[in-house]
Amino acid sequence: MKQNESSIPVKPETRVAKEVALSELTPVNTNGTKLLNGNFSIISGLKVSVEVLVGSAEISVEELFSLDKGSVVALQESHHAPLIVRLDGKPIASGNLVVVGDRFGIAIQDILATPAAK
Repeated sequence: MKQNESSIPVKPETRVAKEVALSELTPVNTNGTKLLNGNFSIISGLKVSVEVLVGSAEISVEELFSLDKGSVVALQESHHAPLIVRLDGKPIASGNLVVVGDRFGIAIQDILATPAAK
């Protein structure tokens, strides 16, 4: 046995869950300094995920189960319709499909109105 080792077995720490009594939050005046105070540089390095919606289709369950390799589902949108760019499921822009090197891209044509920040 090494010098710092003990021959007494150590029991894992016992944790006890206790109920927490919370009181109702009372509204307070929030005219103080805002968290970021308009300085978004602190979070500018965060990554967000955007998605581009090409189109949608409504098909019956029977049609769904009959889909096979090579099946084609026609979308409701025209091939000339702009694609919708979404952030967190909400539309933020629209544009046209382009090719960037060996990948798809979207050329933004319109910035959609966004609700005012709360």
